[in-house]
Amino acid sequence: MADVRPFRGVRYAAAGLGAALCPPYDVISPELAKVLRVYARNAVHLELPRGGGAARYGRAAAAWRRWNLDGTLTRDARPAFYVVEERYVLGGRRLVRRGFLAALGSTPRAAGAVIPHERTLSKPKADRLRLLGAVHANISPIFGVFSDSSGETRRTLRDAARGRPLSRGRSSAGVSYRMWRIDEPRQVEALRRALAPRPILIADGHHRYEVSRLHYLKTRLPGSDAVLAYLVADEDPGLVVLPTHRVASRSLLSRAVALARLKKLPSLRALEASLARAGNPYAFGLVEKGYYLGLPKSSGGCRSGLSVEWLASRLLAGVRPDELGYTPDAALAARRARASGGSAVLVKPFDVPKIRRAAKAVGLLPQKSTYFFPKIATGLVFRSLEA
Repeated sequence: MADVRPFRGVRYAAAGLGAALCPPYDVISPELAKVLRVYARNAVHLELPRGGGAARYGRAAAAWRRWNLDGTLTRDARPAFYVVEERYVLGGRRLVRRGFLAALGSTPRAAGAVIPHERTLSKPKADRLRLLGAVHANISPIFGVFSDSSGETRRTLRDAARGRPLSRGRSSAGVSYRMWRIDEPRQVEALRRALAPRPILIADGHHRYEVSRLHYLKTRLPGSDAVLAYLVADEDPGLVVLPTHRVASRSLLSRAVALARLKKLPSLRALEASLARAGNPYAFGLVEKGYYLGLPKSSGGCRSGLSVEWLASRLLAGVRPDELGYTPDAALAARRARASGGSAVLVKPFDVPKIRRAAKAVGLLPQKSTYFFPKIATGLVFRSLEA
């Protein structure tokens, strides 16, 4: 059973969040961090404190304590769920995604209802564990998706979003946010019951969920038995999964020729369109001295049925982690490949049902297999581990 609970959110006292929001730590570039740190109360000072070594975690903890004391942050009196609406533009389309922030159980028993789908690395986990130990709060939420075939949960969130929002703001990524609170006991209990029988697939935040589990096992503190989570229905029309393209700093052209029939195309746009239309689930794009659609010569596939696993075990086999980069932006992947003298490997798009089937079939997929867009902002609500 999924353990989805309300919590006493710690929020910015000001209703306007434009200067407060930042992306999750793993997508904040050094250039963006520099821009965000100009704002003295931006969440980046908690999520990705400046500097290196142990001192950076101390700076985050000091900012957290100071902001809680000087009125920058306020803690709600009653446990609540927090409805979040995001409005954004993608490919010329205006989209709306609606979900809610909750405390998601991370005890061994509760973890049975939480489905990861990507492998993790030790270095990011060590970093997030040290931050959690220093601040004693969940700064950024993990992102989970659940099935809502009846539409019951989406109706509840839509109804809550008819009132006056608690806060609003526009992120550096151009996403407009509005947030409301659900704290009426009957509504809270109804939402909890609705989510209880539904497995939660981790869309983003695998490292943070594992860290939450490790922290609970290490400390057994009451507040460490859950993690801040943003939950969205599979069926929400604003839920978008982008392919995460690979950029290798070495040439892959000769290996691609051995594995696949390559069709040369005139442009990146033509390659993207051809890849999306390709019937073979393991089709891929290659950008190196031109634009190529790759169609595997062998009929053999992989258990997940997804191209990311096929590529990892064939085309990218032997490529070291330090030789690989990732981005959902095909044009950026192509530019990076040209700059490094390497290759960009474009991944065929796939949807949430395919991710669920793949996770059931093989468990964990390669790192950076999916990119749920947009990333949920940090700074909407924080969750203290302390009573």
